Amino acid sequence: MLLNKNSNEFELLCNIIDKSPDIIFSIDADGKILYVNESFTEILGYSKEEVLGKHVLEIALEESIYYACMLSVKRSGKCLNQETFFRKKNGEVISVVKNVNAVYNEKGEIDYIIVNARDMTELYNLNKQLSILKKELEKKYNIIYTVFLNIKSAVAILDKDGFYIEQNKAHEELIGYSIEELLGKTPAIHIKEPSFERIIKEIKSKGSFIGNVKIRTKSGEIKDVELISFAIYDENGEISNIVGIKEDKTQEKRNLYTDKLTQLPNRLKLIEDIKNLTNYKVILVNIDSFKEINDIYGVDLGDDILRKLGERLKHITEKHKFMVYKLSGDEFAILIDRYLSKQTLERFVNEVIYEVESKPFEANDMSINLDITLGIAEGKNNKGKNILGKADMALKYAKQNKKPYVFYSEDLKIQENYKNNLFWIKNLRKAIEEDRLLVYFQPILNNKTNQIEKYEALIRMKLDDSIISPYHFLDIAKKSKLYPAITKKIFSIVQNYTKDYEISINLSILDIFNEEITSHIIYWLRNNSCKVTFEILESEGITNYEDVSAFIKEVKNYGAKIAIDDFGSGYSNFAYILKLDVDYIKIDSSLIKNIHQDKNSQIIVETIVGLAKKLGINTIAEFVHSKEVFEKVKELGIDYSQGFYIGEPKPELIT
Repeated sequence: MLLNKNSNEFELLCNIIDKSPDIIFSIDADGKILYVNESFTEILGYSKEEVLGKHVLEIALEESIYYACMLSVKRSGKCLNQETFFRKKNGEVISVVKNVNAVYNEKGEIDYIIVNARDMTELYNLNKQLSILKKELEKKYNIIYTVFLNIKSAVAILDKDGFYIEQNKAHEELIGYSIEELLGKTPAIHIKEPSFERIIKEIKSKGSFIGNVKIRTKSGEIKDVELISFAIYDENGEISNIVGIKEDKTQEKRNLYTDKLTQLPNRLKLIEDIKNLTNYKVILVNIDSFKEINDIYGVDLGDDILRKLGERLKHITEKHKFMVYKLSGDEFAILIDRYLSKQTLERFVNEVIYEVESKPFEANDMSINLDITLGIAEGKNNKGKNILGKADMALKYAKQNKKPYVFYSEDLKIQENYKNNLFWIKNLRKAIEEDRLLVYFQPILNNKTNQIEKYEALIRMKLDDSIISPYHFLDIAKKSKLYPAITKKIFSIVQNYTKDYEISINLSILDIFNEEITSHIIYWLRNNSCKVTFEILESEGITNYEDVSAFIKEVKNYGAKIAIDDFGSGYSNFAYILKLDVDYIKIDSSLIKNIHQDKNSQIIVETIVGLAKKLGINTIAEFVHSKEVFEKVKELGIDYSQGFYIGEPKPELIT
């Protein structure tokens, strides 16, 4: 039914058009505006009077869009869903989507054109922002993906079930498989230890796995890898993907387990290798007097010797399929990872000694012959945690007893001695810290005047309620570098007595070659008027007579006297004694203790006394423990006596 222009329906339609939220207006065939609704004026800001009769291009921005639309209308009577822009009165531009329809007259000609445009500015701006955001995300994705592909770390992405989705170049280079070869597979194809099943189980329960793994590459090479793997969760908290980052630690671990000088496996590698063995032997190989080689020929030649010894040991062990390791200093180790009878093992040990000692080592145009000492220990049934300690104890025992090699055995009481040494080192160190070292004085009698003329200062240790003899701790003090502290303690006490009494102080060769000690002695002598005799142990084996002689000369310039202690206990050389310009010879207790009934001792002592008198050297008999010994000592013409018969060591002077 046609609407009557004056009818209620027509009025209703006009109201609907006027109140529509869309911009609705009409134009004639030439583009002049005939009608605008309220939304037109409200949205664009023009009054009806300002736009009626004006050309639509005064509000429509793009002519090309307008003409394209008008062409479509003339051809088909409509132009639908066309995007364009309108300019508001204030100059602001809005985005619209319009539908254009022609209305024809009775002649079939266009009477007018209705334009229905919807303001899409917010949506347009939102889409524009989304487009910008999309481009930014694409840019970031491309950057991240490029980084992912080219990053140094090997990275792989798995799906929630652990199947490969993607990997980068470093991951492909690490494992040797292309992504095409990995699709449809899990890392179980190359992760060997721990199992991939265990790793993914931990990821699913804890969210991540961090640890060291062993992998087998496509070529079959075993590599040590540090793996950091973690889960990625979706919006529902479910695992969507798993990321794995691998760092190749093979070379780093190889360096960690390799001695730089010899390129042999080191101590850490030896400990690692024996972890899973149940029946094995360790042989420690140590060069005798290697310090002297370094001192005489220099460190560079010493290093060259170590390299060449490593090569020779490797050559020897390779025949038997044993492993050789370089430990600290001049020490090597050989690991025998299977059962060998003692006879076979001894044969191999002798082979090592022969091959090393029978052929000189050529270094820097020099031929150097080496002597070695071996310590052997056995590990069995995973009880070899301290096998290196046992082998080391056997080695030390062999050196002390001048044996080419020693098998560790409980019967040797090596460990017992070792524990005993540790006990005394610990107690000596605490005694030094807590000022529990004491000095006792033993009198020395002039055999002619029968008067006490001098004293020997002897160290003691207070331990709980006991006074401990140096017999228990003096030797270990020298080996543990605690001896200088003992010497300093003696000096600190003795200096209170030396103005009035002649005191003998024991000096070891270690003291004489200790610059701190000798400087202290010279300073003390220079600044004090004192009566002091330094007793040097002949039993320690004086080899560097020039340096000892220089020390003696210097202290004698300040009035000190020199005694050679334990004379006769070792190889006694009067020519060297004369060079040292000594004042006293203390005849060793081994010659004195039975001298009243031992003819041989009497002959030896008589000879020593006779030569000493000719050299102008006084003699002192040690270990005079009875009247019979004392009488014989005087009879033989010895000048002084010292021992329990004369007086025991006491914390105060006996006058």
